[in-house]
Amino acid sequence: MSKNISRLSGKKGLSDNFFKNLVESAAETGTPDKAAYSKLAGDYTVGGAIPYGTASFYDFLKEENKGKKVYVCDGSACLCARTQDTVAEELGKHFSPDEIGKMTCLGRCHGNSAFSYSGRNYSGNDVDNLSAIVQNKARNTSDSYHVESMLETPVLTAYFPGVSRFYRLLNDVILKKSPAELLDEMNSSKLRGRGGAGFPAGLKWEACQAAPGDKKYIVCNADEGDPGAYIDRYLLEKQPHLVLFGMMVAGKIVGAEEGVLYIRAEYPESIAVIDRTIDELKEAGLLGESIGGSGFNFDLYIVKGAGAYICGEETALLASIEGRRPEVSVRPPYPTTEGLFGKPTVVNNVESFANVHQIFEQGGAPFARVGT
Repeated sequence: MSKNISRLSGKKGLSDNFFKNLVESAAETGTPDKAAYSKLAGDYTVGGAIPYGTASFYDFLKEENKGKKVYVCDGSACLCARTQDTVAEELGKHFSPDEIGKMTCLGRCHGNSAFSYSGRNYSGNDVDNLSAIVQNKARNTSDSYHVESMLETPVLTAYFPGVSRFYRLLNDVILKKSPAELLDEMNSSKLRGRGGAGFPAGLKWEACQAAPGDKKYIVCNADEGDPGAYIDRYLLEKQPHLVLFGMMVAGKIVGAEEGVLYIRAEYPESIAVIDRTIDELKEAGLLGESIGGSGFNFDLYIVKGAGAYICGEETALLASIEGRRPEVSVRPPYPTTEGLFGKPTVVNNVESFANVHQIFEQGGAPFARVGT
């Protein structure tokens, strides 16, 4: 049954995505209604129970969270700081108990006192300015943290020189080399997946490149949910071009023309920044058909999560994009041969993609000498 859902969802692909439409159908009420479920089932020719079965898995779509207007972070860092009872008490002065829900880790572990309201996250001293925030007269101002590199030549924290200069590497090198040449450079870099498993990225891309199939996908796993681990959030919001460039290179190597970033709903600022960055690249002619006249086609899409920690696991994440319940699949088959919509797929973490620009700027071997 799950494979049938995958194939049926895949007929409309990423441009008219089943799960994205399911999430958007809940935008007004917080939970899809019967009419929305019926329409989705008809549009994608799946059983009537499928949309409900999927929605009931997620924190922000299930019936129990209907009508929530504000969410208190219940991530480990905020709980250990013992700030959240005060946050809930203050929110209770402006919202009824049934309007207050919970979110798991907003990536504000450095500030604590975290909560989410009206599509924005707040932390630190923001709770002291709650009246103005609720009246939409104040924005989040307390999200302050410091990032620096110990490397002589920074990789993930390097200054962004502007679109034209940054993507010169794409036009002058990436688009002029063959997939085989690019893959050799990736393998020489010895880059290992930064999501935790440490699997060689080049080897994964090589497997997807070799897999038969007329359609392939690049997927960025941005469902970072571990308390205290907000490097993905930093990269998505402060270094978005590093991430998107890496996905484009992966697409060129494996023969994929579409990529998707699955970003957790708890990171609304990340979603907004990536959305703007994709538009910026389209306006610059760096996404779409025959980029730079090279014949290489590539487009990027965003799929917003709906509150499910398990989606940080790659097979559960792929199931979520397809509109299935996000449950872990037994492997093999691996995503590189049977991934999104049953097609060969590369799934890598945000940080993995973010290293790719440096690999091709300085060369794979010098990158390897820094360490894997």
